[in-house]
Amino acid sequence: MSQYKVSVVVPTFNTGDFLVETFESFRCQTIGFDNIEVIFVDDDSSDDYTLDLLEELDSCYSNVSSVFLDVNSGFPGTGRNVGLDLAQGECVIFADHDDTYEENALEIMYNEIKYENADVVISNYYRVYDDIKIEEETIFNGGRAEVSDISDDLRLFEIGPSIWTKLFRKEFLVKNNIRFLEGMLAEDLELYVHILFSADKIIYLDDFYSYNYRIRDSWDDKSTIHLRKRETFENMIKGYYKIDKLLIELNKEIYFSNIFRRHFIYWILSLGSSNISNKDKLELIKYINPLFKKQIQITPGFNEKQLSSLTKPILNDNYNKILRNIIRIKKVREFKSKIKNIFKH
Repeated sequence: MSQYKVSVVVPTFNTGDFLVETFESFRCQTIGFDNIEVIFVDDDSSDDYTLDLLEELDSCYSNVSSVFLDVNSGFPGTGRNVGLDLAQGECVIFADHDDTYEENALEIMYNEIKYENADVVISNYYRVYDDIKIEEETIFNGGRAEVSDISDDLRLFEIGPSIWTKLFRKEFLVKNNIRFLEGMLAEDLELYVHILFSADKIIYLDDFYSYNYRIRDSWDDKSTIHLRKRETFENMIKGYYKIDKLLIELNKEIYFSNIFRRHFIYWILSLGSSNISNKDKLELIKYINPLFKKQIQITPGFNEKQLSSLTKPILNDNYNKILRNIIRIKKVREFKSKIKNIFKH
């Protein structure tokens, strides 16, 4: 029998004051803090405050462990895998180091996974900005969904892969050898895809908001996903290729379009908004283009009128034209956004 109901794994890196609020949200859980194991895995922080705080939490609480990596991996997958290996809980969830859970989050999700004998329970979340808290919208329009086979409800592909809203039965992850990609991004998407094809029962609680996702996208405080550097885009592509490989291995290529459609659109629009050089953009486009071609062959175009202009240049490996059209799409979107804002006032 597991010592804890839930293990919460938190990769950290130069987290600072955010960590105090994050930890307090664990300590105040209605499931009871004594039923929770917290595992911090620090990615070789250079911030003394973060290191001292982690050591203090480790020494003050018997159910808190702080693990310090000797080498910075630069990605959350490594820390999450280390924490997963150490987890003693019946269930495991992975939190980010600057966010918080609602007080009843772990109790509600644990009870669902326990009494419904599910492998995974997925909840919804809030987007938290400096001055407002917004409910994340999905195509489910509230309610609850139970899925035993992904073919029964393809809408699960439309749910964000964000790992922090998903509670797993640890035995399920171990049995199916499901782990995070290391040394690249899109690690949460790859794991989410893997569980969709492996779980015997998934429960999705669209109307239960368990998590507060802090949006850090200001000039002096950005989350990794908002750092639009060449390395960020490149490491996302590496993850995409790993997912493509997983689909081939599992004989699930039929779902390629379901998985990648919205993520390719996000990648394209993010590239268009980035300040990296056109030379770097062209190299990135060349790197990802075989995946774009595969998407078009399965689902012509990108199912969005503004992106249909990319179809021919992608199929013809015309990287310069792809870039020109991405920049044009970006300008059109910015213009439409400005018009909407004008008419709001």
